[in-house]
Amino acid sequence: MKANIRLYLSRLNPVAVLMLLRNVISKMTGNVNFATPKVPLADMTTLADDLERAIEQSTAGSKQAKLDRNALVATAKLDLTAQADYVRSICLGDAAMLNSSGFELSKQPEPVGVPVIPQNVTVRATGRDGELELRCQKSHGAFGYSVFISETDPEIKSTWKLLTYTGRVKHMVTGLESYKAYWFCMSAVGAAGESAKSDIAMGRAA
Repeated sequence: MKANIRLYLSRLNPVAVLMLLRNVISKMTGNVNFATPKVPLADMTTLADDLERAIEQSTAGSKQAKLDRNALVATAKLDLTAQADYVRSICLGDAAMLNSSGFELSKQPEPVGVPVIPQNVTVRATGRDGELELRCQKSHGAFGYSVFISETDPEIKSTWKLLTYTGRVKHMVTGLESYKAYWFCMSAVGAAGESAKSDIAMGRAA
């Protein structure tokens, strides 16, 4: 997966914008990867110096001083956005090159492995004839669950059969024989595969 720049400028206060400007200037100066920056580094340096002075003057200054600071912040964000677009166009997702620009990298999504085995599988009678409610705790990485049933001896592997697949942690089982014992277990299904089967839970429908 290609890397990218994390550029959440709307969340940055004036001081954070100034720090990012300074860092980009420092990292890109003399950097052979970025020979022709979209925004000349000399212009960014002048802007950073002006912004630093404006921040100092606005700390306990007039309303106008704060307006002047805010105008420079807006200009800085435009320049940083343009420079980031230039960096992206040069780096084409190369993490090392992007990192050398002074911009922060976006976090890469971590692949989710096979889901964990469903936990806390429970079965309860709903009070309706021939119906049981089966549920489990949500498994990390799962987008659905396979439900298995055994009507005789759960210790014998051949008695188990796949009852259904559901996208929810709760499933209603209907059409059961009243007061007969049924055993259930579940597995979690995700993009990376299917988990092992859960512990067994037994229930009797009304």
